[in-house]
Amino acid sequence: MAVRKMLHAVISEGSGKGSDANETTPFNIERIAIDQRGFIGSFYDGYEDNIKGKLGIKMKTQFYDAPKEMKCISINGRTPECQNLLKFVDIDHQQRLSILLEMTRATGIALLINYSQLIDKQTRFFYIYQESYKELDKDHLHQFKKSVIISTCETFATHIITEIIWGIHLLVILQLPLNKENEIDILLKTLKESIINNKPILTINSQQQALLDQIITTTVYSNIDDLTKIKKLQHIYEAIIELQRDDKICGRLKYILTPIQWFYDHHGIHLPKVFLCKSHEIENLEYYLLQQKSELKVLSFRVNHNLFELLQDKYQRQFNDIQEELSELQVLHMKDIERLYNVVLKIRNGTITQSLIEKEVSLDPPKEIQRLIKNITSHIDELEFKGNLMKLLQNDGFEYCNVADLGIDDRLEGNQIIDMLFGNDSHKALFCSTDKLRNDNQEIWTKLYSEMIEENKKNPQLRLVYADFTYSTYKLKKMTTTLSKDMKANQNPSNSQSSESDRKRKTPSPTPPPSSTDEFINILLLGESGVGKSTFINAFANYLHFQSLDEAQHEKPIVIIPVSFIMTINDNFDEKIIKFGEIDSNENHNDKGQSVTQKCKSYIFNISNEKKLRFIDTPGFGDTRGNQQDNLNMEEIFSFLHNISYLNGICLLFKPEILQLNSYFYSCCVQLFEYFGEKIRDYFIFCFTNARSTFFAPGNTRSFLKIFFESYPAMKIPLEKKNTFCFDSEAFRYLVAIQNSIEFDQNDRNEFEQSWLRSVTESKRFRDFLCNQHSYRKNNEWQSIQDAQFQINFMIRPILETIRNIFRNILLYNLNLSIKLSATHTIPLSMICYKCNRNPEKFDQFWILPDHIHNTLNMVSFILFLFRYYSYSKMNEF
Repeated sequence: MAVRKMLHAVISEGSGKGSDANETTPFNIERIAIDQRGFIGSFYDGYEDNIKGKLGIKMKTQFYDAPKEMKCISINGRTPECQNLLKFVDIDHQQRLSILLEMTRATGIALLINYSQLIDKQTRFFYIYQESYKELDKDHLHQFKKSVIISTCETFATHIITEIIWGIHLLVILQLPLNKENEIDILLKTLKESIINNKPILTINSQQQALLDQIITTTVYSNIDDLTKIKKLQHIYEAIIELQRDDKICGRLKYILTPIQWFYDHHGIHLPKVFLCKSHEIENLEYYLLQQKSELKVLSFRVNHNLFELLQDKYQRQFNDIQEELSELQVLHMKDIERLYNVVLKIRNGTITQSLIEKEVSLDPPKEIQRLIKNITSHIDELEFKGNLMKLLQNDGFEYCNVADLGIDDRLEGNQIIDMLFGNDSHKALFCSTDKLRNDNQEIWTKLYSEMIEENKKNPQLRLVYADFTYSTYKLKKMTTTLSKDMKANQNPSNSQSSESDRKRKTPSPTPPPSSTDEFINILLLGESGVGKSTFINAFANYLHFQSLDEAQHEKPIVIIPVSFIMTINDNFDEKIIKFGEIDSNENHNDKGQSVTQKCKSYIFNISNEKKLRFIDTPGFGDTRGNQQDNLNMEEIFSFLHNISYLNGICLLFKPEILQLNSYFYSCCVQLFEYFGEKIRDYFIFCFTNARSTFFAPGNTRSFLKIFFESYPAMKIPLEKKNTFCFDSEAFRYLVAIQNSIEFDQNDRNEFEQSWLRSVTESKRFRDFLCNQHSYRKNNEWQSIQDAQFQINFMIRPILETIRNIFRNILLYNLNLSIKLSATHTIPLSMICYKCNRNPEKFDQFWILPDHIHNTLNMVSFILFLFRYYSYSKMNEF
């Protein structure tokens, strides 16, 4: 009250001073104070509605009470007033135009122009406008004149702020939950009446509080910065009541602007004027700008909010294409604004008249903008259809697969595509279709869809997969549903019957019942460089599949990993490089002494009706690049093993005749025990390659191993007949050589024939042993500090990405925007590529380096053995 009395005294004192009767009253204009930096004596550019510094004299200002009745409005977002929010908050039409044309930066309450969410029937606006007092220079305008003329401000400004009206300017935008609108509207009305009638703060009961807590978003725009930081309606209401009680806590509400021309008296007639008349043409221009901004906002919301959540990280390429089109549209929109900006500037400085605006510029959107809007809308509609289809499929128990993500294109044959889609899962049921086939044959699509759902009810083990070929270059001619060969065989046992000769030739000896319910038997292969791990996998595949060398020779050898080796031929002992199989960048055959296998990869065999064998091939130790490379290789192995939850054995490969064990073998064993724990010793398997020279026995290598293991007396590492196996890879090399037209005499062939038969027998014993192996599981038998360190290392990046995203969202908080991180499964058979360049992509105001997820079907071989038939395809298991 003391402040009010002082203000009243100042008013009385000021009113006693008369103005010069000869002076004319200035033609002042008013502007809402969207920029809170204005002071009495600040310069103002009326052409662009910007504050341009201030007079260099000290102003003696006084405050005068000038209370007006508070305007407090609560309305629905669908009312006509909300179509132009800048007008709704009492911003003058010329200032609105400056904001829309970005002549002036939108700050304060004008930030509402950037409100990102859609305004609909769930939106509510709570608006308050209250003038409290005004600020004037003590001597009013008389002391200004000399300072204004000296300042030469007329070269960069058109007006001076000569009066400031202080008060409250507030707009709260609420997004209400469904089915709660009426209850919240009643509560809003109660709060509004309390504010208007200046009543004491209402007590919010628990029921009302629960209702307010359900409000989805609360966004505040105001001339008082502290109010914009409040995010709960109840706290906003309490703050307004406090402001009514203490009018000193106000913000600049309105500026009164006096033309600089007035300060020059009659000498100012030649100074530049600002033409600010309102006309039909100007209203049309504002309407056009609002329409363009609204259309851009709706498209952005549909893409970055609706579509982003609907697609769940599917169709990234198409989604990124739409974002690029949206960015292009924003650039064109800015160019269009720049075009109209220049026109309005010419009108305000009198270069052209408002009546000529329609001649100067068309208010129809440029054709390029119209075309782009049409394309973006069409692409959004298409992906929204996809998103809704995926939701339908998910609800009905289908998995959705975009086959383009698997690298399926028109270069592949139909049977290859089916093999890729089924992979190693015999329980899949495929529904192959495209958008066009679905739209053209809706009745057939619905029939096939219903049949698959019914089939799933009869057989709950089925995995229903909808294979969408829409974006693949492979042209699907008709919709099809396909079961795996195993499922077909189970449905029709007669189809699995074969001739007696086929059974003898194709079917291996019966396998004992599996020891666990795990579908895969996971075997890690370790050995020094050059021992022949990759060749062993190739040989083992052929020994299991072909019962004799003659049988293998009459069919094409199975080559999982590309083969390359040097062989001496003819009597002159000429050397020839033998190569077989597709080129694989993971197999380096060019650098002698270095491990041929560069990275870990897995290879899968069906070794029974219930079990699949997964060999994990690894880089060899004893690399010529030194121990540092060996350590890197071991780290690569352990990182790869992070992706699996159990092992059934570690297969250590040796040649049977060696002079000494590789020096790195000791370090390898130490690291194995540190990573897996001591109990892993019971899962060691010893395999000897090239054992024909030692009559399929371990040779002197076994003696070296026995001596070596005695250095671990507490370990009691088993090295016995049951976990020791001897093979000869030379028979497989012979098979590859004859495929390269290398000739051998009959004696050589007889030796290789016998070697093949011995290796087949040993392979079956090896297979039977593996089928009885128990699992060595993580967090059970498999416990170690080093494994915990690996798990922690894999957690670091997700944690850092989460922290980084929290900082992004802190910056976006005032814009009512957020970036949501969601952990999703990547496309099947994929992994992050670290070789591709990571080009930054812009998401709203942030540049982000995305990871590249690549299909790796061409990186890892996959051989599927079915002993009545076999199919050939490639996949990456991890």
